[in-house]
Amino acid sequence: MLKKIIYISLILTLTLSCGSSKFNVNHGVVLEPLSEEVKREMKILDLEKSTGVIFPKEYVAGFNKGRLSNRFTQAENEIIEAEIEINKQYLDSDKRFAYNQNFVRFKVDPEWTLEERQKDFQNLMKWNKKEAKKSIKFDRQYLGFIENGQKILVIQFIDFSQDSYVLKDQLTESWIGGWHAWFETNVRLKEYNMVTKKLNSFGWPQL
Repeated sequence: MLKKIIYISLILTLTLSCGSSKFNVNHGVVLEPLSEEVKREMKILDLEKSTGVIFPKEYVAGFNKGRLSNRFTQAENEIIEAEIEINKQYLDSDKRFAYNQNFVRFKVDPEWTLEERQKDFQNLMKWNKKEAKKSIKFDRQYLGFIENGQKILVIQFIDFSQDSYVLKDQLTESWIGGWHAWFETNVRLKEYNMVTKKLNSFGWPQL
């Protein structure tokens, strides 16, 4: 059943990454070159152990266009302040998502026993803990939108520690989308509510 959770994550990522113009099937990455206007307004931040790229409101996201229709450009100080909580909450956001998938969303699945759910949850959290320890070194791409009067920050975490396809050069050239292979292993998408100061997996603000 752990495979089911991974499959769900795969489908979610695929949904978030559609609509791009350049797809490499070998490493599952979608690249769409940015306009000169977006590049002019883009900001690059030197974070504690990584690089952050702020995408301005002029950038038209290729995923969840309805939800991301009301955009804003994040100020550098907003990102720096948010990063404190983002680093603190990275593992907790994964834990809530994993708990929801194992014990809430699919609780009526008769083929998935409570013992199996608990085992899968524990195994998934072991992996999540290892990832969370490295997350401060993950580079980031940010974009902001407003929902119900609240500023929401979308953070795409990208682990370039194994960059066999030399994709790090694309950090400031494209929003790095995709849905399998290298992308599935090395990219995570989360959202941070700048009012409630809560981090969640993208698309799951209610957790």
